[in-house]
Amino acid sequence: MENQRNIALRRGLCALLGAVAGIAVFWMLYGTMTLDVTQDGWILNGYDETDIQQHYAGWVLFRNSHWTFPLGMCDTMAVPDGTVISYTDSLPWVSIFFKLLRGILPSTFQWFGWYILFCFAMQGAAGALLCTRGRMLASRLAPLFGAVGGLLFACLPTLWERAFRHVALASQYLFLFALYAYLEYRTALRAGRAPRYAWWVFPMLGFAAVGIHPYFLPPVMICALLTAVDLGRIARRPGAGAGLFGASIAAALAGGVLTGALGSGVEVSRYGYGELSMNLNAAWNPSSRGGYAWSRILPQQTQYAGQYDGFNYLGLGVLVLALAALGYSLWKTLHQPGCARRWWQRNLPLVLASLFLTLFAASNNLTLGNWKISIPFPQVLTDLCGIFRSSGRMFYLVEACILLFGVYTLREAAGNSGRGRVLACLLLASVAALQLWDLSLVAAQKRQLFEQPVEATVVNAEQTQHLGSGHTQLLAASELRADRTRRLAILAGKQGLATNISIAVSGSYPGAEESARQAGALLDGGQYDPDAVYVTNDEAQYNRWQQIFAEDPGVLLFVTDSCYFLVPQPTA
Repeated sequence: MENQRNIALRRGLCALLGAVAGIAVFWMLYGTMTLDVTQDGWILNGYDETDIQQHYAGWVLFRNSHWTFPLGMCDTMAVPDGTVISYTDSLPWVSIFFKLLRGILPSTFQWFGWYILFCFAMQGAAGALLCTRGRMLASRLAPLFGAVGGLLFACLPTLWERAFRHVALASQYLFLFALYAYLEYRTALRAGRAPRYAWWVFPMLGFAAVGIHPYFLPPVMICALLTAVDLGRIARRPGAGAGLFGASIAAALAGGVLTGALGSGVEVSRYGYGELSMNLNAAWNPSSRGGYAWSRILPQQTQYAGQYDGFNYLGLGVLVLALAALGYSLWKTLHQPGCARRWWQRNLPLVLASLFLTLFAASNNLTLGNWKISIPFPQVLTDLCGIFRSSGRMFYLVEACILLFGVYTLREAAGNSGRGRVLACLLLASVAALQLWDLSLVAAQKRQLFEQPVEATVVNAEQTQHLGSGHTQLLAASELRADRTRRLAILAGKQGLATNISIAVSGSYPGAEESARQAGALLDGGQYDPDAVYVTNDEAQYNRWQQIFAEDPGVLLFVTDSCYFLVPQPTA
């Protein structure tokens, strides 16, 4: 009992130190500026692209919306249709939580910096737990090994590449904890135990994943499925396995219905499967959106245009570790074939799952550099895969497994003696140092992004700061430019205005489109709603407004950030 208590305390310390390592990596990359919740200028600058503006716009509009069902429904966006914030990638569970607190929040409130800090901390904690599983926890060096392992997981380039560019996709801790739960449960089954935690861990993670980002649902569910398979093949309880997996699916469905990701009537399948895929050179290809210097040594490899979203560079440290582990494993296979057979018997389901995820990430358009071969898919299968059209993201779990394979092989090669564990710590620290050195240039580049001055946009222009006074809506009076819709949506949300602007990435909104046509026709007829503010990006339309309302003292016309406004003035 005393030994179990010591191991539990050591496990907790490992997780804590791993989280601290993750926080240190966050500070190294971004400093503390993003943690000021009342400052959103850096969001207005964008981050590699304007996706973070979309996420923020979804939040500020959702904050002002009425409570309804599903909980993620936002009736202040794409009016009169409304939409759910799952389709603006605004992390529904997080947005719902802060909407509960909207009565005490400051007028400008962005939680994105704190959420990314949380992601780094959880990534480090999960990495530390994964690295110290098993016999390592019996050693007093486990917390040190866990801290270094957590640091290594927090230095995975896929986390750095997604953080702030696509906030929700930085939530990679979800499948890391699912992988940890699966591996721990498998160990317990082999020891003749079947802990009950799997019956709440996997449903909880599935429920959370669908309300954070649906792309994390497949890797979480695969870990649940692997656990169910092992319940059948190890414990000879296939019925219990089916029940566990069914409970996990049911929890995910419940989360999807509550947030509106499911059952809202919006088509979830989208075109693009096979275009936004992963090139098979991704693991050693330091090429991403933004043109960062991801490696000090490895050159950027050729890939097709849409494959920037399949970025899965491992980092030089992880690559060296994985190659060394592979070499050691091949040597051991030749000299100890029995060990190899036992390894395959233990890990075959996980290897098959990783192979499936790799093939799905690569899609039916297999590419290696410029080489390409397309495999025809039936349309029904293409549509099904189109639910996760940015398929390269499915390799994230495989990437974690590659890193773990390297860590566990390193531990085995170093041995379980006291000296062996010291050696393991030193070797893993060397790998982490190599990883940090390889990524040091991109770390400096990302830090510099937050030192840039805030751009002048329609959101922070002097003329737009009081649009919410005396008005209830910001109405597009024509189809807007794609590079302005997200900024205008942020403006509407910050000014407390509902808007017919849609920034959702899924679905069609004919009501919102008709609203824009009606607004344009109303103004062309010399009329307007005094409660609405009108905007267009069409200069010719704005010139007509100037002519039509030239003698109307109750209308203010102005231009800022290529956006043309007509603002009815409140009557005295």
